[in-house]
Amino acid sequence: MNWTEEQLQAINEEGCNIIVSAGAGSGKTYVLKERVLRLVEDETSIDNLIILTFTNAAALEMKNRIRKILTEHNLPDAELVDSAYITTFDSFANSLVKKYSYLLNIR
Repeated sequence: MNWTEEQLQAINEEGCNIIVSAGAGSGKTYVLKERVLRLVEDETSIDNLIILTFTNAAALEMKNRIRKILTEHNLPDAELVDSAYITTFDSFANSLVKKYSYLLNIR
């Protein structure tokens, strides 16, 4: 694939979090999938990543694509995809509130 400079930066950036924001059909999912592959190949567990999107459909698509590419590369993290934080912003925020409700003084 012919990557743009911005896409390559998103795939290869080290030591920081990134936000991939672009219009429909621009390759966001492909870029994120490649970034996850690179990180997992560099021995970062998928359990240490948070991948957030806006819709349940997009989160499911991301999980499926990440599972597929990790499986194609015979990486054991493919088995961890379903339990990884590949979800929506709302779902992730909700999980934090539930987990830390005692700190937020919420019952």
